[in-house]
Amino acid sequence: MPVCTVSAPKDSLMRRFPAEWRLIALLWVCYALNHADRQVVYTLFPVLKKDLAFSDTTLGLIGALFIWVYGLCSPVAGILGDRFSKARMVAMSLILWSTLTLLAGASPNGSFLLLCRALLGVSESLFFPAAYALIAAAHGSRTGSRAVAIFGTSHIVGVALGGTISGYIGEHYSWRASFWALGATGLMFAPLLIYFFRRMPPEFDDSRARKNSPGFKGFFSLLQVPTLCWITLYLGVSTFALYLVGTWLPSFLGERFHAGLARSAFAASVYPQFGSALGLFSGGWIADRYSSGFKGIRCYSLVIAMLGAGPCLFLMGMTSEFEITCLAAVAYGFFSGFGIVNQTLATFEVVPVSKRASAVGMLNLVGSTVSGFAPFLGGLTKRVVGIGRLIEYSALASAIVGLMVLYGIYRNYATDREQADRV
Repeated sequence: MPVCTVSAPKDSLMRRFPAEWRLIALLWVCYALNHADRQVVYTLFPVLKKDLAFSDTTLGLIGALFIWVYGLCSPVAGILGDRFSKARMVAMSLILWSTLTLLAGASPNGSFLLLCRALLGVSESLFFPAAYALIAAAHGSRTGSRAVAIFGTSHIVGVALGGTISGYIGEHYSWRASFWALGATGLMFAPLLIYFFRRMPPEFDDSRARKNSPGFKGFFSLLQVPTLCWITLYLGVSTFALYLVGTWLPSFLGERFHAGLARSAFAASVYPQFGSALGLFSGGWIADRYSSGFKGIRCYSLVIAMLGAGPCLFLMGMTSEFEITCLAAVAYGFFSGFGIVNQTLATFEVVPVSKRASAVGMLNLVGSTVSGFAPFLGGLTKRVVGIGRLIEYSALASAIVGLMVLYGIYRNYATDREQADRV
């Protein structure tokens, strides 16, 4: 009797928090740190411009360099994620990017900071394909979208906290301290992550799937899946707009509405992320609830997201009222989150299990390479075209591409899913 009395609470706790949800919790913290480390430099643009004598074009290059390196490394990261332990890839990525964030805070000049941002792209590219493959293996289609929705809120919190806290520290103390605080937090969290991975159910990181991974040959064969190509087109356009808003919205708000660094950083970091949280949970719940009766719902949700984001972007770029801009940012965040929660799982429906990490690598390659032009073009054309006008152009592109993706998915989804299920 005493043994049963002691063990019952533990058993109950384990039933409440099974391994697949503990995995989500730990990956959530990792991805929050991942995006906080990315966002910190964008919020500090005005300070870096003054302290390191950066031009607007150079500031845009800082954002673009990270994204381009991240995208170019993603195919290799995806192939490695299919061939080797995904858990080790995730842990190694966390340690590497946290170390580089620490080093960025000690930058003696602009060139060193650019180098750190480029290497940050290499280290962070290792995380995403492996993490999503772990989530898909642990949850399957029954709870997959809800798991991704919860996981996706880490991006929101990471951007919001990284942007807001770094803006406060940069305005009142030193921009270097922002990098040091985030890097140290990641290194302190790494031992807990490794501890869990060593006790994780082995099926989450299935070695049989790694043995069946086709490597580079299998990566290029993904180009023969039409639905994946349409999803990739969607991702390229949507992430361009996402990074344009994420990179330049703080400066846009500050210059158009004469808001201070802290106020513009808060508005640009928090309002879109609040809307994104609503979109993540709405899109995740709808996809899991109706996926058994409506085949392809995750793919069609991408179309809804893109067509809904267009008007919000247009309003954000053209309005002259601060409050309306903030409301448009919330609405844009909602449709962005609605698509983000389903884009990777939609891909997994049309590719074999052994190519999942590689497929994520392809998405990252195209999405990051295209979206890398957002911060760069923003800085390059800021004085001539203006950030507001670029946001309006992104709205038009979202409307056109959304209709194209709708047609492509309608024509190809059923055939592609049937072929993937055979493998």
